[in-house]
Amino acid sequence: MTESEKLALAAHLHVVMRRRIGRVTDVEWMVQDPAYARAMIDIAMGCGHEDVQERARKLQTALFPPRSRPLVEAQATEPVEPRRPVRQPLADLVNGARTYVGGLR
Repeated sequence: MTESEKLALAAHLHVVMRRRIGRVTDVEWMVQDPAYARAMIDIAMGCGHEDVQERARKLQTALFPPRSRPLVEAQATEPVEPRRPVRQPLADLVNGARTYVGGLR
C-alpha cells in the first residue's frame, strides 16, 4: 500500500473520530509514528461507535499488515550459520596498531 493511501485512511479515521468522539488527531504523524498510530487505533476501537472502529481496523490493516507465517516457525525452518568471533591478527597488535587493550588510565 502506498504512503498516500495510508495517509487517506488516516485522514478518514481523523474525520470520524473528530465528529463522533471529539478527538483531534495528527494525520501525518499517525502514518509516520507506529506508537502514535497504535494509540489512536486503540482509542478508536474503544469508543463504541461502529463506523469509527471500522475505519480504525482499515488503518490498522494498512499500517500493521498481518504476517504470513509466525516468526517462531520462520526461525525454526531457516538454517542458522554459527557466528565466529572476529579476531584481530596478532601481527597488528605487535606492529603498533591502535586498539583498546588496557585499563581506563
